[in-house]
Amino acid sequence: MSWNEDTRSDLVSIGTHRLFLSASGPTRETIDGHLQPAVIIEAGLASSHCEWVAVQRLLAESVRVYSYDRAGYGLSEESPDPVSVTNRVRELTLLLKTAEIAPPYILVGHSYGGVLIREFLRQHGPQDVAGMVIVDSSRERTPLPPGVGTLVGDGEASYMAIVGLDASHVLTAEEYQAVKDEEERNAPTANAEDQLSEAGRREVNEALPIGMQALEDSPLSVIFGNESVDFRKIYDFSVAHGTGTEEARQRLAVRLEDMEQLDEQGQRDHLSLSSRSRFVYAEGKARTHNIQLVAPELIRDEVLWVNSLV
Repeated sequence: MSWNEDTRSDLVSIGTHRLFLSASGPTRETIDGHLQPAVIIEAGLASSHCEWVAVQRLLAESVRVYSYDRAGYGLSEESPDPVSVTNRVRELTLLLKTAEIAPPYILVGHSYGGVLIREFLRQHGPQDVAGMVIVDSSRERTPLPPGVGTLVGDGEASYMAIVGLDASHVLTAEEYQAVKDEEERNAPTANAEDQLSEAGRREVNEALPIGMQALEDSPLSVIFGNESVDFRKIYDFSVAHGTGTEEARQRLAVRLEDMEQLDEQGQRDHLSLSSRSRFVYAEGKARTHNIQLVAPELIRDEVLWVNSLV
């Protein structure tokens, strides 16, 4: 059974281990001698395809779309190699080759996934990457003060509840529960990936400096979710419920003074990757780092905009 037609989900061996892959949407057509692009979704740190089922469902109405789990996340097996940026992209490349999913690709990268798709662009170039959608991913990691995690407290309220995901997500109950269930499963790999993420980010930034049009004239959309909105909710929760320490609250309050401005600039810096790029502000309930869970239509619309220009 081909990965290039119909709906399919399975584990795919890339030699040393197996990665979970999900495919849906219409069969790609060749128009005027050019194969239509496949959309490839790259989730953020600690995340798997589970967070992207709503986005994939919407995109599959119009384009061929693939999501997958990086090694050690979700349904994928662990990798024998370090979970570095370079190895992550190498394994995705092997996955696409094994499944015979040929370029060109439209890459969608959320948060740390935005770093990974930029590394994919560095390794493969615009001849394989037909366009990109970078979702709330800054060139520089948002520095958070120590103790922020304690402001959530250790009661029944979780991060997802405090920032509004429990109330605003658009997944089915079963799909959302799957996202929550994976937190513990993904934690060890997330910790390992996090430890290597900054070195990888620096490498990618050095290879693709601001002003370098690595995408040439291939279209690029940068979606700004504004994560400061989430941390403002955490701050307000801490004040209302007395969680964490006063010192931790004050440190976060100071960080919130310029968090939005710094994050926006860090994401605007991506625009120079292409001569055809645009910056999109998330609005309303979509103003969150986790846009894919609450407003998947925004991401779909930007992918389709990129696709229309390919």
